[in-house]
Amino acid sequence: YAMFDKYFKKIGNCVGANTCPAGTGKDSMHYLLSWYYAWGGATDTSAAWSWRIGSSHAHFGYQNPFAAWALTNVPELRPKSPTAADDWAKSLERQLEFYQWLQSADGAIAGGATNSWEGSYAQPPAGTPTFYGMFYDEHPVCPDP
Repeated sequence: YAMFDKYFKKIGNCVGANTCPAGTGKDSMHYLLSWYYAWGGATDTSAAWSWRIGSSHAHFGYQNPFAAWALTNVPELRPKSPTAADDWAKSLERQLEFYQWLQSADGAIAGGATNSWEGSYAQPPAGTPTFYGMFYDEHPVCPDP
């Protein structure tokens, strides 16, 4: 779930919590390693509830291209999911593109991107650069409520 939008909203220029469409299949997957993912459920077996959540924010520092390469290319490390190798291969490519996109003319790499501006799918400032439709944010996690 580390590669999916927090509420599984479609990736790309997602503005308005009530108007941003829910994703289907993998179109809520940004293929970047995000701030967190979590899951849980009732400890009482008769309660029958559970939850899962990802994050809409990806910072350059969360990425791990070497792990993505290993999970794609090393058979002993490859997850058993039928799409795992393809998902990690796409993640590797996306992470490298992300590093390049975030690199400044001075050589520094900073910030990240979010599918949920200010943690509420708000409208970002006009002219905000995008990466696969996710908005550039120099602090992609700090304002998340």
